[in-house]
Amino acid sequence: MVVASLVVPLLAGFPNREMRAATLDDAIMQAGRQDLATNLLVGSVAATEGDNAEAARAFSTAARLAPGFRLFSERAFFYSIMAGSPEAVALAPDQPAGVMPELVMGNAAALAGRWDEAATHYLNAPSDQIMNLLRPLLRAWALQGAGRTDEALATLEPARMDHALGGYYTLHAALIAQLGGQQMRADVLFRQSTSMSGGDLFTTLVLAHWLIAQGQEAQAQALINERIAAMPVLDVARPGIMAMVRRPVVTHAAQGLAQAYGLVALLIDQQLYAHDGGDDERQPDAAQEIGTLRGTEQMMLRMALVLDPADSEARLLLSSMLHVRKQDRLAREALDGAPADDPLQPVYRTEQADLDVMMGNREQAARELRDLLQQAPENRMLWSSLGDALLDQQKWPEALDAYQHATALVPHRLEGDDWRLLFGQAIAQERQNHWPQARALLQQALQLSPNEPELLNYLGYSMVEHGENPAMAESYLRRALALAPSDNQIRDSVGWVLMRLGHVAEGLPLLEQAVEQMPQDPAINYHLGVAYWMAGRRLEAVNEWQNAIQFQPDPLDRRKITAALDYARLWKGGNVAPAKAIPADLKPVTTPAPASSPANGTRH
Repeated sequence: MVVASLVVPLLAGFPNREMRAATLDDAIMQAGRQDLATNLLVGSVAATEGDNAEAARAFSTAARLAPGFRLFSERAFFYSIMAGSPEAVALAPDQPAGVMPELVMGNAAALAGRWDEAATHYLNAPSDQIMNLLRPLLRAWALQGAGRTDEALATLEPARMDHALGGYYTLHAALIAQLGGQQMRADVLFRQSTSMSGGDLFTTLVLAHWLIAQGQEAQAQALINERIAAMPVLDVARPGIMAMVRRPVVTHAAQGLAQAYGLVALLIDQQLYAHDGGDDERQPDAAQEIGTLRGTEQMMLRMALVLDPADSEARLLLSSMLHVRKQDRLAREALDGAPADDPLQPVYRTEQADLDVMMGNREQAARELRDLLQQAPENRMLWSSLGDALLDQQKWPEALDAYQHATALVPHRLEGDDWRLLFGQAIAQERQNHWPQARALLQQALQLSPNEPELLNYLGYSMVEHGENPAMAESYLRRALALAPSDNQIRDSVGWVLMRLGHVAEGLPLLEQAVEQMPQDPAINYHLGVAYWMAGRRLEAVNEWQNAIQFQPDPLDRRKITAALDYARLWKGGNVAPAKAIPADLKPVTTPAPASSPANGTRH
């Protein structure tokens, strides 16, 4: 909390490290250099899509084709850092004076063992908010790398007095003293840092190792347990983590440099988390600032991993950040490249399986999770993730079994986020036409998390489809939309159910908004088509269904869309089918469907 309270005023003054859009010189464009134009186009598109490696390559080529236009080289340098590419080192000396060139050159010198040169680069970096945080740590670790332990500790002494981050600087001072062979001094500093440092993974590992060295194994175990409770994904690697902390966590000064960059990334991540979903991001100035922070965080993490590929926290944070930015392929790739003996390999594989589920690689995810469960059969997070993967494959009985395994392994009464386990079971039960069991599970989950929009949405939607208490169902859905007004899938559900209850005029605008925001979702297009049909707008209905059939609907949705299109052709030809041949969703609705009928609409 102390760190979080620091972040807002601290980052308010960050310089804009994002490159502004280039305005191409007319003479360059008129020269008709197609290769240049092509590379600029490729670089710009790649940057927009978050493919920084491709953007760096394209702008590097553009810089060679137009050496007089320095902005191309600057962009190549910027995206090389973002991609963690060694090309950044080659480009750094030719960049205008600034923080990033000095940091990149300093890091390269450190990795080459030229510690005095590294210290000079860190000293020469212009002052700004980032450097005020980084410089004491970078200088201290460079001096330690050069074997000048006393100077390194003296460099950190003023920073240790910082009211918010003093604990982090003290922890680094302890590690420097320990690495320099000053164990008694290190013990004093470690003892001081125990009551001052934050709760990040690196701090936990360092202090747990020190506690074990002091013969306080129970306290070390408690510290590890506390961190795993805060980051449940770590549970799959619990044995490896306990083995890890029996060895020194930092054995080389480059690892200390990596952790300095990781600290800045962590602070920025906390700031971005505080902004997540807020209205600020809709304002142009705030959006630009948030974009700058994201770019800076990514550069800090890439620098950390260049210096120390075994930096587990940086790797996990980079993957998480890319996932938040909807770059799941890159998020998955970020988890590659860790040393084969990294104790957190099971964590990376679990995260990759979860990302595979989100990207639609369901079978691959299920295989990976089953393999992990062979090694850790009592890990409830793995069973839960397997349930997600199987649910996505529509393997309802297997998914139910996986969720039930996960629920049985909960070490306490169900609480908090355990609603997700009940929710998964409910979906699997409902899809097998076991509605009473599904309803009981949904209501139990809602008791654990009464303001969870996803739960309210699913429960309300299902109640309408199964002909139960339409007034209560409508209240659940309206509450879900009030809690998550920007969620288009919930907006679609509310619009669909309102239309199913006969409130076509009210439901139609919600469905139109949902399609506007998610124009290639077959379920939403189908729903809007039904609403148009019910409103008498038959041509628009057919158009939406024709769109929906092109967007690769799942088999159940495809059958519904095809049935609607077939009926529309009969209607257009004047061959009006008997009432019983009308697809259920196209029948005029003033009351909910009878309880005996299966669910008609598509569901997210």
